[in-house]
Amino acid sequence: MECCILSKLKTQPLWLLILFTLGSFALLIFSLIFLKWVYVNFLRPPKNLKKYGSWALVTDPTDDIGKAFAFELARKGLNLILVGRSPEKLKAVSDEITSKFKAKTTVKTIVVGQGRERKPNGR
Repeated sequence: MECCILSKLKTQPLWLLILFTLGSFALLIFSLIFLKWVYVNFLRPPKNLKKYGSWALVTDPTDDIGKAFAFELARKGLNLILVGRSPEKLKAVSDEITSKFKAKTTVKTIVVGQGRERKPNGR
């Protein structure tokens, strides 16, 4: 069987063998890139976030993405510092997180936009 394949390869033009070899390498590289993407996005174990410290700072955790991010970090066992503008919403989110998870939460309220405003001409 090998003799037949080798004899057929010997009868092919050189340019065709070069194109076949380059195409095979390109297909191999593409396959390796695809397999690496599958591993990174689906198979690799998640990072241990506690390795970076036991506390995480979450800004504006009262709505949407910030709230989901705070819940995910608390689910992974991190303690949270919640920073936002609305003390009532921050307290509600903090109570919700501490009742659902064992995470400690610290609430910091930062008021933005209460300072002296500048006029457009710079005065």
